[in-house]
Amino acid sequence: MLKPLGIALTASTLLFSNLALAGEHVFAQASKGSFNDAAITKLFEQQPALSAAVTFAGTPSNTFKQSIEHDALAFSAVENSTIDGRLVQATVEAFQQYRLVEAKAFITMPIEMCVLMNNQDVANDTAITTIASHPAALKQIDSWKNSFEPKELAIPEGTAAAAQKVANQELPSGTAAIGACVLSNVYPNLKVVEQGVQDNKNNKTSFLLMDVEPREEKISEAQARKELTAAIEAGKKLAKAE
Repeated sequence: MLKPLGIALTASTLLFSNLALAGEHVFAQASKGSFNDAAITKLFEQQPALSAAVTFAGTPSNTFKQSIEHDALAFSAVENSTIDGRLVQATVEAFQQYRLVEAKAFITMPIEMCVLMNNQDVANDTAITTIASHPAALKQIDSWKNSFEPKELAIPEGTAAAAQKVANQELPSGTAAIGACVLSNVYPNLKVVEQGVQDNKNNKTSFLLMDVEPREEKISEAQARKELTAAIEAGKKLAKAE
């Protein structure tokens, strides 16, 4: 679950000061247990030389800002197969204020939606009556949820925040979280009870590890989309070279 912005920045600053001598550092979009977390973990597995300490920073804009302030790299989702136009809008908006200096790595991950319940509900064989997740995630599982029509609880803070609430039994018994399977590693009191419940079985998101810097002036959304598209192409060339 993301901390309030002021607290999160203080924590990241302290973490960075402790790890600054350990090598490269990365600020990543979203939060622990997110699809971004799964993606950067996979990237480090594929390319161990890139492995670094990671601090999650929420939005792409804050991720870029923190990476610049701490002389670090930024990791953000840039493209999704289910989005009209494919580009991740929040990253487009970040590109209006920040520019790419260098693409460092690129990875594409299948997005698999999992259903997670707390261990007590699983042990009691409790039926799912409510599902909790980020509003965008709740819109991607229509076929699965329409089969039994559970109540829906939107958690704007994100899928990881929903998972934490379910793990800590802060929500009514019978509530399941929808999110990445990796959330069961972040919250040991959770168990994956179903996998692959997303409507689009070919849902894929691409992520870019990059060095960025602030712009002197904010650019238009159209220009930002062009520059993000070029950054993605640069990332894809890197991936092919691996």
